[in-house]
Amino acid sequence: MTVTKRNVVVIGATGSQGGSVVAEFLKHPHLYHIRAITRDPSKPKAQKLAAQGVELYCADLEGDREALTAAFSSAHVIYALTDFWQKQSAAAEIEQGKAIADAAAGITTLQHFIWSALPDPVALSDGQFLNVHHWKGKSLITEYIQTQKPDLWAKTTTILFPNYFENTLTDPQRYLPVKDASGTYNLRFPHSPQTVLPNVAIRDTGKLVHLVLESGSTYFTKTIAFWAQALSEADKLAELGSYYNVPIHYHASSASEFQQLLMTRDGMSEDIALDFTEQLLIFEKCGNVYAREEFVQARDIPGLKLQTWSEFIRQHKLL
Repeated sequence: MTVTKRNVVVIGATGSQGGSVVAEFLKHPHLYHIRAITRDPSKPKAQKLAAQGVELYCADLEGDREALTAAFSSAHVIYALTDFWQKQSAAAEIEQGKAIADAAAGITTLQHFIWSALPDPVALSDGQFLNVHHWKGKSLITEYIQTQKPDLWAKTTTILFPNYFENTLTDPQRYLPVKDASGTYNLRFPHSPQTVLPNVAIRDTGKLVHLVLESGSTYFTKTIAFWAQALSEADKLAELGSYYNVPIHYHASSASEFQQLLMTRDGMSEDIALDFTEQLLIFEKCGNVYAREEFVQARDIPGLKLQTWSEFIRQHKLL
């Protein structure tokens, strides 16, 4: 029996999410032909993909609908995402997301649209947190697809992304403890030691997306909360200290102290530091909002095995 390959277009193919999707699809060359959207095909990551048989499509997708339509031509599957942090502007992100949706909606061959998103912080917190713009922008794009592009929504799966284990690798100054003069490793977060966040290894994204596609229409119009474990930063720190056999100390900072730390240590603007702090406070005040019944829990999807924190710290040198 001959299997017809599906044309899969991946936005952000040289990044963490899209890179994981491409890596997983490359394991199934009989199922997928992969087109990676990139701004610069000469970069080493893009060239590595090309060497593996991935089609590179050079395009700047900043709201250019013609470029997007050309990039999506003949696609059966589109893995779509936007990047708030590039411009740190919700308005710019929303414009890009709407352009992606508009272009995707016009692709007659499209069978499945997978949208990388975040939940609505205002709705989940009952209006307590109004400054989490990097969540709100994505939730407004989701709303746009649902209300303005109903035919596209009918074949859309939305995936909500949580805290990544890999943040400890890309932003160690924020997510890993710092050793003081006495040899104790210290970590500061605006959470009580009992406050849990949803966590996942971003490298598992591709495994989830592959299973979603292989499930046909099962997850159309569904929102999947993609997390492996609900863990507190204090518990993650304790396990790290135990593994490396070093003394640790978790500091529960006030919101204002943590926001100031983000500004002085990480160079964030006041607005972005407030955005980042409030997203963490949602879990402090409202619990693990990703565990709500309205979302499909990725952990419950048959055949999906997600990496644990314990496994992650044994695969990477963190201290």
